[in-house]
Amino acid sequence: MGYRSPPVLHGRRPCERRRGRPGRRLPDHPDRAPLQWIRDGGRARRQPDRGGRRDPHPVEPAMSGTRVVILGASGFVGQALARALGGDPALEVVQHSSRTLDLTRPEALSALDPVAGPETTLVLASALTPDRGQNLDTLSANIAMATNVARALERLTFGHVVYVGSDAVYGFDVNPVTEATPVAPAGAYGFGKYAGEKILEVVTTPRSVPLLILRVAGVYGPGDPHGSYGPNSFARSIAKDRTVRLFGNGEEERDHIFVDDVAGLAAALLRARATGVFNLATGEARSFADVAKAVRDLVPYEVTITNLPRKGAITHRRYDIGGLRRAVPDFRFTPFADGLRVTLQGFGAL
Repeated sequence: MGYRSPPVLHGRRPCERRRGRPGRRLPDHPDRAPLQWIRDGGRARRQPDRGGRRDPHPVEPAMSGTRVVILGASGFVGQALARALGGDPALEVVQHSSRTLDLTRPEALSALDPVAGPETTLVLASALTPDRGQNLDTLSANIAMATNVARALERLTFGHVVYVGSDAVYGFDVNPVTEATPVAPAGAYGFGKYAGEKILEVVTTPRSVPLLILRVAGVYGPGDPHGSYGPNSFARSIAKDRTVRLFGNGEEERDHIFVDDVAGLAAALLRARATGVFNLATGEARSFADVAKAVRDLVPYEVTITNLPRKGAITHRRYDIGGLRRAVPDFRFTPFADGLRVTLQGFGAL
């Protein structure tokens, strides 16, 4: 459904990769305090320190702006992105959730007026997720949110726009997936996310506003309220009754990316003023059966694995992340066992 030109980085200072290879590297970030002030719907509050843990992927600011506004900041990815960006004392992070800005109401977008400007990056990380239903109601709500943000972009100036999308825009007939893979959404959620991309493009392109689209693979980690099938649902069910439930024999392969890695990648690309489309994935696919085994190996008690009737055909999703690697060559992904351990702890299974 259309070809996209490769992503383009608009970083300020080129430098060399390690080992003398030509290219651009995002420099390391100095130590920062784990606590900082952020703005929540226009009010300042203290950022949680998450037990003193620091961002595993700190990035030196390279952006020209001094403010980032996150719409959907109370969501799974939105919260993680706020943490990843919040350590910079020179960067103002403004957070809005549905409590402070209801994106389905056009008039609510007036809350953006005081924070708009060429120094501001606007991040849209809000959506009704598949667990809320794959139907016309959720589809229309997601399209309405993107449309209302686009209307705000018609009358306000922003220096950079970032859309947190989903790999649900792709079908399962092509592997490995790259940014050039044709989109083929199969459900209401995927259609809504792709519509959001195009709606923002319609407004930003003629105004020459840089637009970054992030198509995120399956995210796992502590704090996920959706319990999507995979590491998150396994951790939740183990905490409840020490049982993992697999569809069929769990043969399907997926790319599972830790939520802090999603935030770290998004922050790095945002700081580098990246534009175009990036798939946020690890490049490593695992079957659900392998994930269940990894979970069982990490907990100090017996886990029962049960097999449920399969709901559909066996499908796989693998990625070629060459484009992402070229953009952030020094980014180090969280080892799967480490991310899984933190997830199990977050759900009370460890």
